[in-house]
Amino acid sequence: MLTSNENLPRCEIMADPSRQTAVTTKGTEAVTPPKLLRGQNLPLPADANCIDAVIGWADSAADVDASALLLGADGKVGSDADFVFYNQPRSADGSVRFEGTDASRGRARARIVVDLSAVPEHVHTVALVGSVTTGNFGALGDLTLEILDGAGSSLAEYVTSDATTETAFVFGEVYRRAGAWKVRAVGQGWDSGLAGLATDFGVEVDDAAEPAQGETPGPARISAHEAGSPYRLWGQPRSWHDHELEVKDEYLPAIRSLLPNPLPEDRTELSPEVELIPEPAGPQGPWAISVRVERRTIGYLNAEISRDWAGPIRRIIASGFIPTTSGRIWYSEYDGWDGTESRASVQLGLGEACDAIPLNEPPTVPYTILPRSAIVQVTKEHEHFDALRKFVPGSGHGVLIVTLHEVVPESGKAKPHVEVRVDDQRIGQLTPQTSQRFAPLIQHLARRGLVTACWGDITGSAVAAKVRIDSIKANEATPQLLDGTPVTCPQLCPESPDPLCYDLTAARPLLEPLPLVQAVARPLPVEPSDGSILRFSRGGYNYVAVRRGESWETTSTGGGGAISQVMSWTNLGSRVRKFDIARGFAPVEGSGDTRIRQSLAVVRFTMGGHYLAAINVGSTGSEEGVWYTTVTESAAGRLSFADYASWPDIAQHGQSIQVVSQWTPLG
Repeated sequence: MLTSNENLPRCEIMADPSRQTAVTTKGTEAVTPPKLLRGQNLPLPADANCIDAVIGWADSAADVDASALLLGADGKVGSDADFVFYNQPRSADGSVRFEGTDASRGRARARIVVDLSAVPEHVHTVALVGSVTTGNFGALGDLTLEILDGAGSSLAEYVTSDATTETAFVFGEVYRRAGAWKVRAVGQGWDSGLAGLATDFGVEVDDAAEPAQGETPGPARISAHEAGSPYRLWGQPRSWHDHELEVKDEYLPAIRSLLPNPLPEDRTELSPEVELIPEPAGPQGPWAISVRVERRTIGYLNAEISRDWAGPIRRIIASGFIPTTSGRIWYSEYDGWDGTESRASVQLGLGEACDAIPLNEPPTVPYTILPRSAIVQVTKEHEHFDALRKFVPGSGHGVLIVTLHEVVPESGKAKPHVEVRVDDQRIGQLTPQTSQRFAPLIQHLARRGLVTACWGDITGSAVAAKVRIDSIKANEATPQLLDGTPVTCPQLCPESPDPLCYDLTAARPLLEPLPLVQAVARPLPVEPSDGSILRFSRGGYNYVAVRRGESWETTSTGGGGAISQVMSWTNLGSRVRKFDIARGFAPVEGSGDTRIRQSLAVVRFTMGGHYLAAINVGSTGSEEGVWYTTVTESAAGRLSFADYASWPDIAQHGQSIQVVSQWTPLG
């Protein structure tokens, strides 16, 4: 029986300031852990033998019970000993331990330790979950999962605010794949609390209903489709994205907020699940359909197609579900005239609006839908056109939920084959050769009490029709598909010929336009001390700057553009994305010193009482090079040379010449 234990000792989880704050005295910067989106995974370092999984929630007064489940290849626990929680804080082998909770700075956290090197071979996944006995996770604010290595350094972080009515929540999972460990952000839950969650994973709960004596277990449970759960569009292309979303400037901050900090040097790519939400009362017009990712609006469907999509989108919403599809986002930042600018490209997998929802209803018997993989043509449809006729839409094309059934003739010359049905009516079959590639999968699912279903499409007219299926075959099946939770399709409300007739009253709060995400100014690094030398690039040009008192003098040859000869730290720091700071210097050893011939070599020196720096922008490796200096226009009249100089000029007139021998990034 699952019971609480109020006297369980609480462990204090101490944060390590050295890994949270940049150590500016040594020129290092804090390491930001990778930010995972829901569904994303990340390999764990090979040397991470022991990790801490820290589950967090914003309401420190809420009582959240964190737990872990050790799951086999079938997604179930081997025994109740594989359920680690407050009343059973260690797995039988000690590889997974619940270390308690603490609250600080207005947040609460629970810590679960996983010794990866000691997890038994039969355990494929460690699910990291939480439950509440009062309230729900939607009321707890941001939910987080952070993975730490043995030294306390953060390896990955997942933050979500998507929870609503769930009383049990899977934050993420640590799982084994091809001999290596990975972490995945899950972010899904139940309304059935800890007992329901535990039962779903195979844990026996004392107060669960027992089967009557002599009663045999029923077929595999079909997943419940709770209100607000996703409904994946059926017509989206299998492996590519066919719709380019127009990205306006006001939505760039929302896209940027989905990406990690700091931003990688190259263009960043994301593959998020996107939601398509109508906004009939919003400023975009009555047919507007917003495109949202993690409760951020990143754009709107083009006006030309919004009316076509109004019907299926509103039907899904009126049925209590959220229309979703796959997306792909590319984002990059570059040096603009006045500062850092950004650009983004967003593509969606939509297909045709008429194919977004199957023409037929889901099966009424227990079933699971196979993932899409490759198109297979159904044969002998002409023999069953009377059954197919009613599914041919006016447009001539549509999608179907078809089921696959193995047929073994009792006698005669007929070969075993797979029969294809729609609404349990035979509409054709697969060739004997193709049937052999599906049969083992159909047989396995049948032993679990499940009918095999898959994606299909129909192309036809009033006199003939052709049907295809798109599905994996037996050799492509994964353990999750074979023995995991069945994949099903929600049943929707009846189709209306008028999109405006769907009752969206219950979903009205969801349909309100979201506020724009405001751009967040990039924080300035701490200004280096007087006399510091910085090197940076911008717009394809290389610069050096030296601090003289309250201002910075740069190698810019004028006052126009983003980089001027003299700038404040606020202006300079906000216009440059990355600085290197000089940390080591060495005397120049005469004109033959090879270090000054290197491209982008930097020297510092004094001349006429001025403290100056110069950078070699030449690339030929010649002795003289091409040097730009930090001499300003106001000082040039009193000095021997101005913003441009040859090496003999610097060597003749400069005093105390030193070359920079070490650079480190400026945090």
